[in-house]
Amino acid sequence: MVTFDHRDAGTDEAGWEAAGVAGLPALTPRAWAPGDTLLVAVAHPDDETLGAAGLIRAALRGGADVHVALATAGEASHPDSPTHTPADLVRLRRAEMHHAVAALAAGLGPEAGTLTWESLGLPDGRLADQLGEVRAALERVLAERTPAGRAAAGGGPEAEASGAVVLASHDPDDGHGDHDTVGAAAAALAAEHDLELYAFPLWFWHWGAPEELRARRYRRLDLAPGDAEARRAALDAHASQTRPLSDAPGDEAILPERTIAHFSRGFETFRRTAADDGDASRASAVFDRLYRAHDDPWHYLTSPYEARKRALTLAVLPRPRYGTVVEAGASIGVLTAALAERAERVVGLEASQVAVERAAAHLADVPHAEVRLAVLPADWPADLGPAAEADGGPDDDAGAPVDLVVASEIGYFLQPEELDALVDAADAALGPGGELLLCHWRQPITGWPLDGDAVHDRVAADPRWRLLSEHEEADLRLSVHTRASAATHAVVVVPAKDEAEHLPDSLAGLSAALDRWEAQHTQGSAAAVVAVPDDDAATLEAARAARARDPRIHLLELGPGAGGVGRARAEGARHARGLFSDVPAAALWLACTDADTRVPADWLVGQPALAARRRADGQVMVLGTVDLPAHAGEGLACSWRADYEHREGHPHVHGANLGLPWALYEQAGGFAAVAEHEDVRLAEGVRALGEDRVLATDRVRVRTSSRLEGRTPGGFAGFLRDLLEEASAEN
Repeated sequence: MVTFDHRDAGTDEAGWEAAGVAGLPALTPRAWAPGDTLLVAVAHPDDETLGAAGLIRAALRGGADVHVALATAGEASHPDSPTHTPADLVRLRRAEMHHAVAALAAGLGPEAGTLTWESLGLPDGRLADQLGEVRAALERVLAERTPAGRAAAGGGPEAEASGAVVLASHDPDDGHGDHDTVGAAAAALAAEHDLELYAFPLWFWHWGAPEELRARRYRRLDLAPGDAEARRAALDAHASQTRPLSDAPGDEAILPERTIAHFSRGFETFRRTAADDGDASRASAVFDRLYRAHDDPWHYLTSPYEARKRALTLAVLPRPRYGTVVEAGASIGVLTAALAERAERVVGLEASQVAVERAAAHLADVPHAEVRLAVLPADWPADLGPAAEADGGPDDDAGAPVDLVVASEIGYFLQPEELDALVDAADAALGPGGELLLCHWRQPITGWPLDGDAVHDRVAADPRWRLLSEHEEADLRLSVHTRASAATHAVVVVPAKDEAEHLPDSLAGLSAALDRWEAQHTQGSAAAVVAVPDDDAATLEAARAARARDPRIHLLELGPGAGGVGRARAEGARHARGLFSDVPAAALWLACTDADTRVPADWLVGQPALAARRRADGQVMVLGTVDLPAHAGEGLACSWRADYEHREGHPHVHGANLGLPWALYEQAGGFAAVAEHEDVRLAEGVRALGEDRVLATDRVRVRTSSRLEGRTPGGFAGFLRDLLEEASAEN
């Protein structure tokens, strides 16, 4: 629930006009007929006028009956009033409601339907704690107005044959506890009974930001002649809300003119859902009914087609093994179990509680796999993704980035904007080298807004993603997407001097990073160059042994000369460029690390992917962060964590963790042949080309040595030594 105050200035109507509220897609008016019923479920008197006056009048005009169910009498609207008790407000607002209803029905002629209302008597301001009671009360009201309910009440056979029942209520995300509760109860009833639902916002116009409008999926219902005037008259009838009760503090108007301006438009806004146009809000009820009727409604356990589809899904995955996998739309956990054979951890997300219970039984012998109840996209768990990382750093289990998101047979059960939001959630959860797999049936889908091809086409058109592989046949479509990158090839430079001890572990990690690059690009599109002085026999031997294991690792022997690590990086970079001389400079990614540093597997693919998010052309230098190994001393680790900034926009520059396109490297002048701080000089050169050319990020992090004696006086080891000495002096 959003925290806001009606006395705040809020977002003014000019802001919504600038955001294009008047250009929302038009909602096709419903063809109302005698015998139809519109049930308007709202929290307080005046909500019906603010949110649905035009819809109410349209239904009445068509001959339908309209019934307004007020959850409360609105007695808590002025809790600090010195002149009106809650009982006074009940009497006052009931009288106002009678006048407002008369105003809404005025001028519609003898053929119009009837408008009635009732108060359900629930406590104003406390509905959030009484969802069950709200739903039960609305169930009763609904039962009295369905054809079967009218017949049971003695209406006769003709009553059972009467028209449709339509619901209108609050958007469950309106931000007001009472509104959200009534809206959620109405949405659940609409889904359970397959009723058309019109959800409208009220306080969202006050606290919401214009950029949130698109994701709300609202449509515009234009008012008919006379509707705006009737709405204003009905709103005037709710005088206790639009005008002060008195001049005393605590009696101020709840709806000042700046708020009323949102409800003076020539249209109303609704999010419509129905049996022929479903969305995520219906998923729980729809699929619970389905799973109650059938143990395995899609025959996951018995169908040869489903077994083959699972095999194809696993076959298109580019990696042999994954860390954390999230499966959106896990059903009873059959694919979840198959994914668990290729992953350290699998978390399935499913909207049906019945399916979740069956999945638990199916996964009883798979301890590293689970299925959770979640209605996507809204219920994406906070612990799945780097946004949830704890301050302690990468050793913390909670919030580890996700390696793979699988969205199988779920996309067409979402509205287009909901699919976009699901992809946004996956994007936020995935690590820089993460992958997104889609799998959907290609035949027509009844009652939902998209089909399988539309789902895949929508993601393929998203510039954030690059299609890695795709499989199509008559019944299914499978596609794997990775993060978009301007780079097609990559080289890594590793200066190494007196590093025989650390180099094997460093290059083992680098080989895994090269594997990941080639899995997401092409074989032979990445290489590493280790630059070693020709008189350093032990380090040369370690480098040659690594090259024997992985021919993508190249050895550059450096002859005598000044320049130290700066020269080693510069000459290593030139040698690396020669390995891919035919690749355009803008498409070759140059990364650097150190011989005492272990990079994660997605380090190399992650750098250019993050650069492409910063600038579409990817011409950005990425400055990552470093961390100490797990075996670092406790005192040093504590001092380090207290001083170092693991955050976006951090101030650090490390030769152990940076990368940039070759074109940008040349523009910035390359590495200077200096004994130290060549990395800082390069970063300064890139920044001189524009601040948007540098991305300092914590999303690519490496582990470097915690040694206190380094290869250069002003290097990282010296920094750690000084840090430890300062901590000792303070103690």
